[in-house]
Amino acid sequence: MGEFEGWQRWLEPAFLLWEPGDRTYKRHSYTTRTEKDEPLYTPEEELANMENEVNNSDGFDINFKLYRCIFNYHLANLNSHDFVDKPDTLRDSLERLSQHSLDDYNKRNETKFEFVKVEKANFHVAAGIMFLITFDVRDPYDGIIKPFQARVRHLKNTFTEYIFCRPKPNHEVEYFGTVKEDVDEFAEKLRLE
Repeated sequence: MGEFEGWQRWLEPAFLLWEPGDRTYKRHSYTTRTEKDEPLYTPEEELANMENEVNNSDGFDINFKLYRCIFNYHLANLNSHDFVDKPDTLRDSLERLSQHSLDDYNKRNETKFEFVKVEKANFHVAAGIMFLITFDVRDPYDGIIKPFQARVRHLKNTFTEYIFCRPKPNHEVEYFGTVKEDVDEFAEKLRLE
């Protein structure tokens, strides 16, 4: 095993890129806090908050509206043409990546979850772009929409690496079968035996 094999599975630590007042600072559309908003946090306090959010959610759930500073983690604009060729949008690309991740998950786990839609995505640079995608699936057992997450490293026209796909932690996503009637019939058959 190579010295760096598996590095893409590590959680990228949050770090500060720019703070307000830096010569190269450029506010992103998702950064809505200004110097006038209370409470005022120092860049160090914002970094500590960002680190907590990244660590607590593996980078999937970050409230970017809390920050004035710009970090290595970014909110993806799903309707943009970032990282894709027109007429595709980033949403189109992330839907394909999510669908493939879910197909792999279903195959490995012998499940039949159905892709519904991408809800949101964060990203950071990682020898390509590491996408942290949150998407919805339909459970064929009960028809209920359930949240999933996928980490995918991608560089357009170069490579795609599917790191993992999983049910969103702490949402108790379980798989019982393809349709509820199948499980009910099976339970009834066992009861009669």
